[in-house]
Amino acid sequence: MPTKQEGRPRDASISRAIIQAAEKRMESLGFDKLTVDGIVNEVGTTRQAFYRRYKSMSVLALEILLTRFGGQDEIDSGSLEGDLLALQLSDVAMMTTPLIQKNLPGLLEDIRTDTDTREIYLERMILPRRKNIQAVLARAQDRKEIPPEMIDHEYVCDLLFGPLLSRVLLPIGLPIDEHLAQKTVATVMREFQRKC
Repeated sequence: MPTKQEGRPRDASISRAIIQAAEKRMESLGFDKLTVDGIVNEVGTTRQAFYRRYKSMSVLALEILLTRFGGQDEIDSGSLEGDLLALQLSDVAMMTTPLIQKNLPGLLEDIRTDTDTREIYLERMILPRRKNIQAVLARAQDRKEIPPEMIDHEYVCDLLFGPLLSRVLLPIGLPIDEHLAQKTVATVMREFQRKC
């Protein structure tokens, strides 16, 4: 039995305008300065139109970040160290963008407290990256670079991503750069060597 359509179909031009206005403000002002009223006034629409599309401002902001950074290419350089460094450099590039630096710190509070926002963040931003690390470690195991009992991919993910996140959340002037990527990968490699 067909379901009854409720209300008018969403105007795609309004959806695009909301996203564009929000992204522009995120890049210039940051998440803390985003308001529904500010966005709908700029676009020339209503709060109702906004909430028909997005549950909250944090969901919209997260969707914008995911459009830019949600995916991460699989890497297979032929070595564990090469794979980890390529993935880490990819995350360094992401974490140094104004879009991440000006928005992730404020957005993380909503990620922590709002179930919907947290689920989106975990499923589409964090888990794909952790699965890439898991795949890299599995290939290294197949190549006999590391024995199976040494694989704790969750801990490896924390060793790699933790320092990057720390420098975004606690901006004390230390760089997020290629050197940091190399040092974090070296830490992981030393951890594996220590257990051999």
